[in-house]
Amino acid sequence: MISCTLERIGDRLALVLDEEAVAALNVREGDTVRLEPAPEGYRQVVAVETWAGDGHARGRAFLKRYRRTFEQLL
Repeated sequence: MISCTLERIGDRLALVLDEEAVAALNVREGDTVRLEPAPEGYRQVVAVETWAGDGHARGRAFLKRYRRTFEQLL
């Protein structure tokens, strides 16, 4: 089981992950981690979105996906 702490930083609460939790969840600084209620009433991690808040990363992912199409158009 992974244990984390909630800390107040200014007017927000931050979920602080130790190295073991970071490795187990395969996350890094800047990633968006979504939490949803589980049937038992606990919270569970359901998705990690590495590009959700980063428009440049979304653009890079789009270009990577359609690179061959763009190359054929040129």
